[in-house]
Amino acid sequence: MKSIFIAQQPIGSIDVSGTTRYVSDPANSPTMLNTIFSQVVGFLTIAAGLSFLIYFIIGAISWITAGGDSKKVDTAKSFLTNGAIGMIIIVAAYSIIWIIGEVVGLKILNPGDTFTEVIR
Repeated sequence: MKSIFIAQQPIGSIDVSGTTRYVSDPANSPTMLNTIFSQVVGFLTIAAGLSFLIYFIIGAISWITAGGDSKKVDTAKSFLTNGAIGMIIIVAAYSIIWIIGEVVGLKILNPGDTFTEVIR
């Protein structure tokens, strides 16, 4: 039976019984908080994008089926406007998070980059 002491291994991949494990430099690896925050931001961005798509589709179908009724057309326009405003807010928030991550020095939006840079 072969013993592997990970602390003595160089940074890179180690093949142990068919699985590849990665050894990273703890000083350069992303923190758990960074990873959790990144996953939450990613999930919320996807959810917000899907919400925008649903709002836009509902607004378009409402407008098409309005049949000239001004109240239905106004409702459809408000759906389209709210969807567009929501998408603008999503893009602005994503940009602000990216800027904060660059200023602080954390890759908030993609912590996997830090991990793969250590392996290379």
